[in-house]
Amino acid sequence: HRVPTSTSPSRSYRPPSHLMDRGLGRLSVLAGHLLGATPSSASSDKSSAGSSSSPAKLSVDVPEMKKVLREGYDEECLKVRERLMEVLSTPLFQPRTNMTMEEHRKLTTERVYKIAEKRLLKTEELLSKYNQFVMVKEHLAYVDFSLQVKDSVHYGLFAGSIFCLGTEKHRKYFPKIDTLEMFGCFALTELGHGSNVRGIETTAEYDRATNTFVINTPTVSAQKCWIGNAANDGLWSTVFANLIIDGTNYGIHPFITPIRDPATKQPLSGVYIGDCGFKMGLNGVDNGRLAFHNVRVPYENLLNKFGDVIDGKYVTSIPHHGARFNSMLEALVGGRVAVGACSLSGAKLGLLIAVRYGLSRRQFSPNQGKEPEMLLLDWYSHQRRLMPALAGTYAFQIYGNYVRHRFQHQGEKDHREIFLLAASFKAMATWHKAETLQLCRECCGGQGFSAESRIGVLRTDSDVDLTYEGDNTVLMQAVSKALLQEFSSYFKGKKPLTAMLKYTWMSGHIGRVFRNKNFIVQMLASESSLHSPEVYLDAFAYREFKLLRQLARDLKDKTKVKKMSGFDAWNTSMDLIMHLARSYVDRVSLERFLAAIQVAADPSLAGKPAPASPIPTTDSQIPNVQTLRAMCNLYCMTRMERDMAWFLEHQFLAPSRARAIHVESMKLCTQLREVALPLVEAFDIPEVLVAAPIAGDWLAPKTDVVPWLVNKEQA
Repeated sequence: HRVPTSTSPSRSYRPPSHLMDRGLGRLSVLAGHLLGATPSSASSDKSSAGSSSSPAKLSVDVPEMKKVLREGYDEECLKVRERLMEVLSTPLFQPRTNMTMEEHRKLTTERVYKIAEKRLLKTEELLSKYNQFVMVKEHLAYVDFSLQVKDSVHYGLFAGSIFCLGTEKHRKYFPKIDTLEMFGCFALTELGHGSNVRGIETTAEYDRATNTFVINTPTVSAQKCWIGNAANDGLWSTVFANLIIDGTNYGIHPFITPIRDPATKQPLSGVYIGDCGFKMGLNGVDNGRLAFHNVRVPYENLLNKFGDVIDGKYVTSIPHHGARFNSMLEALVGGRVAVGACSLSGAKLGLLIAVRYGLSRRQFSPNQGKEPEMLLLDWYSHQRRLMPALAGTYAFQIYGNYVRHRFQHQGEKDHREIFLLAASFKAMATWHKAETLQLCRECCGGQGFSAESRIGVLRTDSDVDLTYEGDNTVLMQAVSKALLQEFSSYFKGKKPLTAMLKYTWMSGHIGRVFRNKNFIVQMLASESSLHSPEVYLDAFAYREFKLLRQLARDLKDKTKVKKMSGFDAWNTSMDLIMHLARSYVDRVSLERFLAAIQVAADPSLAGKPAPASPIPTTDSQIPNVQTLRAMCNLYCMTRMERDMAWFLEHQFLAPSRARAIHVESMKLCTQLREVALPLVEAFDIPEVLVAAPIAGDWLAPKTDVVPWLVNKEQA
């Protein structure tokens, strides 16, 4: 009942010797999964059900596949990981269940301070060593999402806001932030304004006489709400407020604001703190509400990168309020990238647990008990759920690597595009994580419902990812809006704001859309074309531009002909807006997947600009290349199947071709099942952080109520 792994540390649960002896036969069979061998059990013969022909055998070089998934993590980053694991491997960081909210909060705080002792992260290196920052957060998520969030609020949001929005004079705070002497919060969201942060009501009025800012909460709805670290531990906070000088509102600006006495931990005069209480998840994070009544902060506490007060007058290099506020938000986009990356940690851990359990738990005999019961993962219903989720996780991990790289190496002209890439990645990665963890929970049956199995806890703890650091629906609207602006700039001959449409425009896809309504029909005429990445890349580009053109026409018709306001036109086009944004992510994530396959086939391409045509060669015999191509094809087919109604409605596909895609995706699920275990082992999750009984010997922890059986077999 134990699944073999490619990692060396011992598991938390050790079976009695008699159970180990009983399982030796199975171990030799299951070990073949890591080597890509075909199981010899009777049940494995059923794995090709639904296939008309035997698929090609795939194999995985686990160490090399790890490199694909952690692209951008250099040797220095891996050394930091080793230092981090020295801490995370201690008993303090073992997963715990059945805690009260107070116990969970206390444990989480203790863990944050213990990590801080290692000095792994420095505020001054937040951008230059951003990869290390993300890597640390990904691993904290494996331990507990509450730990990852609480740590990220301080080192990501609080420290990040001072680093990104402050100037040289604010660097003096960095050492105290690094040691948690200035344990921080990030106060932007208000009770009455979440997604619409431009509408926040908190004020900071400049007092000429004292050269200070006076912060006030003018209404009940202006309370800062859901502020992480505020209820118990936060000593300081970056407070966003409307800067008012002589009665004139100059828009939203950030202020470093002390909120507690560091000695007594009591709120300072004029600061009022409430507790958001018990939540559906993340109960190790002390979310709170903040209100301010005539709280004075010194002049130097204004984070003045984008706006300042000099000699009593407001000074800025960005006069427009909206553009200035956008620049502030774009400077903080690193936190959004980290949220997406940590969400994928949840998906990866859930898949590792579910796949291991599926390769050790049996259910139902194919011949009324005359043959061994089948492994769960040999059931097609299991393959059909877990394999597309696995392929999607690879796709979004590779996409996330690209976004992370772009963020760390961004230039002045890249800010807007990276802002939108981060928005799309965060939204799609968190949606994918929520869906994947639900599938994993169901695939583990009743065992998956147990808190000690971790999947359900991961699901509820990370559910807030869908709405914090930007509501996913709002983020995707920003993506579609940017695509419309790019579309317009190309036709008007203006310089594009971003390179969001670069590949599709350079490849001539717009011309083909206008010239030939269904040019891909011919391309999908053969069986081999169903496994051609170029076909799917063209298909996704075709759909994206059709939707983009349709949205542009619809908005123009609603405003020019139907005389609707721009606001109403946008609001009534929401389905199309969301569809376009998802289509954009499908296309870009596929481009990145194909580029990663090229690097796997030719490592000399690593770190170089992507080729003009991101289509990998088909003749590579490198094991990982063939497996990655199979994963990529399954990802493409799954995305097309989900939107098959659109492709059929627009006569992009004949019904027979739509059916062929479905059949081929079924074959790929069965084919990838044979290498499912090495594929999840390539996630490189340290064994000590897995800590789920059903991912190992799930019988051993259940022998406590059957001592007579244990004693009998031992005798």
